[in-house]
Amino acid sequence: MSAPAAFVLAAGLGTRLAPLTDSLPKPLVPVFHKPLVTFALDSLLAAGVGTLALNTHHLPEAFPRVFGEVPTYGDRPLHLFHEPLLLDTGGGIRNARAALGESTFFLYNGDILADLPLGQLLDQHRAKGALATLLLRPGNGGSAANICFDEESGSILDLRGVLGVREGAMAVYSGIAVFEPGIFDWIPSEGRYSIIDSLLDAMRAGEKVAGMLCEEGLWMDLGTPAAYFQAHHFLTDRANRPAYINDPSWPQFIHPDAVIDASATLGGMICVASGAVVGKGASVSDSILWPGAVIEPGARLQGCIVSSRLHVAGEHTGSIF
Repeated sequence: MSAPAAFVLAAGLGTRLAPLTDSLPKPLVPVFHKPLVTFALDSLLAAGVGTLALNTHHLPEAFPRVFGEVPTYGDRPLHLFHEPLLLDTGGGIRNARAALGESTFFLYNGDILADLPLGQLLDQHRAKGALATLLLRPGNGGSAANICFDEESGSILDLRGVLGVREGAMAVYSGIAVFEPGIFDWIPSEGRYSIIDSLLDAMRAGEKVAGMLCEEGLWMDLGTPAAYFQAHHFLTDRANRPAYINDPSWPQFIHPDAVIDASATLGGMICVASGAVVGKGASVSDSILWPGAVIEPGARLQGCIVSSRLHVAGEHTGSIF
């Protein structure tokens, strides 16, 4: 059986994470010096994926700086599909068909940080013979729990309440799924289109859409500065690092190319990137410093995120960006 392909959604604007996303697209925002989207790529490679593809829109010039002018990741090509106008999830998949071909493929939201059983998801998908299988998280009664799921049969009964189904358990879509190439039959040939609408169209016509409920495992949406900060706190404990990361030195809290004066003090959760400067007598605790950030002599920072090229003086508790 051929290896599945993978398409990573990386074209979003990341507006909730602004102003951090003013200088970097959200999928390239660093988590302990590692671009966020590379967690998705590592997870997919560990699951045995063959072809890797992702879409771009906001600040597309940043991606070659990370993956090269001829983009690669790991030991294989990385196919980039630029969208001058956002095509939504379904349109993005259609735009990447040249890479996905006629293969079973994963769809993976590139702005989540997760460590979930992708191999098990693929096995269940193939066993059920479904058009698509969504990886689900337990519902908590909030608005995000909008997938109606029959746990006994493993079938998706409704999405976002559109079909009016009342029975079944409510679950949350994780942003990870497996699709058969037959999904292209349900995506219009041009324009924006949501993959949710494609799935609903297919379900109305009798196509099987399945789900796999996963109650355990790392799953974080780094959609806001607070969530981004929380992820660093969580990952400071090496016991929480995703199992698919092969680099035993990660997470590295202080990059070897950071410039830190001998009289400066660092404490708590700390992430100091390459090229960041911490001046004489400065104190930095529970803070994240991006590449090129400069903390002036004598400054005091607690609970701050300092993005690239910012020079910070004085005393600050929280925020900055």
